[in-house]
Amino acid sequence: MEFTPIKTKRLYEEIVEQIKRLLTEGKLKPGDKLLAEREMAEQFQVSRASVREAIRTLEMLGIIDIRPGEGTFIRDTETDDIIRPLAMFLAVERSSLLDMFEMRRIFETATAGLAAQRASEEELDQIEAMLENMRERLNLQDPARGEEFDAAFHYAVAEATHNSLLTKLFKTVSEEFAKANSVARRQLYQSGEENAQKIIDQHAEILAGIRSRSPEVASKAMLSHLLFAEGELRKWIV
Repeated sequence: MEFTPIKTKRLYEEIVEQIKRLLTEGKLKPGDKLLAEREMAEQFQVSRASVREAIRTLEMLGIIDIRPGEGTFIRDTETDDIIRPLAMFLAVERSSLLDMFEMRRIFETATAGLAAQRASEEELDQIEAMLENMRERLNLQDPARGEEFDAAFHYAVAEATHNSLLTKLFKTVSEEFAKANSVARRQLYQSGEENAQKIIDQHAEILAGIRSRSPEVASKAMLSHLLFAEGELRKWIV
């Protein structure tokens, strides 16, 4: 039987452990501002380099938020601990576009169905406002902003589910999908007015399904749209 030699923890790891312990004990809470780098080094009696390494580690773990010009703050990690690993996975696995397409189909059809059950009148108006913005961009022949309002439409649908975790998951998946398909997605809006109009009509059907309070109609309309978009995007993905 072989054992792995025991190694002494590095200084920055000790700092990270102390910060995590203070969070567990409730002595540090989301929104609290950490001391400046110099002050932390003095209190821990370590070099500023060790403090900087600890700060980088805490940021990677999603425990802190570094705001330029303001300082370093404890983040609300209630759901970020779940979201961050997914974001990191998607960032690394961007080449697996087939999986991402499939995930969107499953994820967003369910989202549309929930929105049909839970959306308030104000949220319905917000979804419709994004649709109207898409129509306006089409008339102005502005595909870049059209794509932007398209994404906002889908996000508004996710928010209408009233499920904060689902909304954060949607944002993560949507952002990473957009990064992986940026060129192809832009081409979808630039490949002719007919294509752009079809996309707008599909969004109108999604909204109609949500307004009718029919989860089945809303989900079916969303699935139809995603299948069409996927088919078009595949033509431009190299």
